[in-house]
Amino acid sequence: MASTDAEAKLKWLIGVHLPENRNQWALEWRRQGRRVVGTLDCLIPEEIFYAAGMLPYRIIASHRADTPNAHLWRPVDVCRYCNHVLESLLTGELDFLDGLVFTDWDDDERRLYDVSHHLGKPAFNYIIHVPHQNSELAYNYYAKSLRRFISDLETALEVKVTDDALWEAIKIYDKMRRLLMKLYEWRKREAPPVSGAEALGIVLAAFFMPKERYVAELESLMDYLESRQTSLKRPQHRLLVASDRLDNLGYMELIEEEGAVVAMDDLDTGSRYFWQTAGSDSDPLYVLARRYISKPACPRMFFFDQQVEQVAQWVKEYNIDGVLHLPHMGSFDRLCCNPYFLERLTELGIPVMTFLREYHLANVGQLKTRIGAFLETLEARARPG
Repeated sequence: MASTDAEAKLKWLIGVHLPENRNQWALEWRRQGRRVVGTLDCLIPEEIFYAAGMLPYRIIASHRADTPNAHLWRPVDVCRYCNHVLESLLTGELDFLDGLVFTDWDDDERRLYDVSHHLGKPAFNYIIHVPHQNSELAYNYYAKSLRRFISDLETALEVKVTDDALWEAIKIYDKMRRLLMKLYEWRKREAPPVSGAEALGIVLAAFFMPKERYVAELESLMDYLESRQTSLKRPQHRLLVASDRLDNLGYMELIEEEGAVVAMDDLDTGSRYFWQTAGSDSDPLYVLARRYISKPACPRMFFFDQQVEQVAQWVKEYNIDGVLHLPHMGSFDRLCCNPYFLERLTELGIPVMTFLREYHLANVGQLKTRIGAFLETLEARARPG
C-alpha cells in the first residue's frame, strides 16, 4: 500500500468514532435484521455479543456542554459520563439499540440502569455484578453470572450463543488485542509511530466496527505504522495519561499541543480495553471471566496497589517523564483512589499532576495553564545540577 493511501486509511480509522461516522455499522446491522447492544464499560465480555451474531456498541455519549433532559432524572453533580449517556438516550440518539447492558462499575452506572429500566429505553436492559476481587473464586462466580446472562439474552432477544461461537469470538478478539499491543509496543520508541490522540482514536474505532472489519483494517496498516513517525513537532516530554471514560480526543490534542507526547495511557478506552489476551484453555466463559477481571485494573476493582504498580511499570517501560491524572467529575472510585495514587507515585519518584475534568472538553484555558506548568517542572527536573 502506498504511504499516501495508508495515511488516508489511518486518518479514516482514527475518525471512525466521530458522531457523523460511528453509527453507520450499527444502522446497517439493524437494516439487515440483526441486533445491536450497547455497553458502558470494559468489564462486559463483548465476545458474548459477537458469538450471538450481534454488534456490540460501546457508547460514546453526547459531548454537549449541558444535559438538561438528563437533569430531570439525575442530579447535576454526579458522574458526567452517565448523565451524557442518559441525555443521548432521552433525545433519541441511541434509538437504534436493541439492548443496553450495564455493570455495577460504580453507583452512578447502577442508578443509570434504574432510570433506563424504568423508562424502557431500550426495551432490553440488563445489569451484571462484576466481582471486586482478582481470584479463582471471582473468576468462577463471574463465569456463572455470564452463563445466566447468556440464557436471559437468548430468551429476550431471540439469539443463540454456543461454546463453539464463543471460542470463535475469543479468537478474533485476541487477534485484535495482539495487534493493538504491538502498536503500543512501538510507542516505546523515542519517536512513536502515533501521537496519544491518534492512538486513542485507533482504539475507539474498535467500539463501533464489526471486529472482523476492524481487525482487517488495522492489520493492513501495521507495516505502515511500524515505520511511521508521529507528526508532533519536537515533543520535549513523554507523558502517561490516566483516567476513565476519556473518549474525547480533544484532551489528548490539548496536552500534545503544549509540547509533549502522550506515549502511554492508563485508560479504559485505551490500554485497559485490550491489554491481555483471553487464551484458549478451560471453559470459554471461565476464560473470559478470568481475562476481564485480571486485566489491568480500574479503580472500581479496589486493588489500588496493583493499579498503581501497573502504571509505575508502564512509566519504566515507556520512558515516561510524568503522569497526568485526569479523573472526570463524579468519578468517585477514581477520586477515592487518588490520594494513594499520588502518594505512591511520588514515593517512586514519578512526577504526577491531577486535574479534575468534565466529560466533554471544558475548562480549556485552565487545563492548558496547568499542563504548561507541569511541563515546566519536568523541564527543571531534567536540567543538570
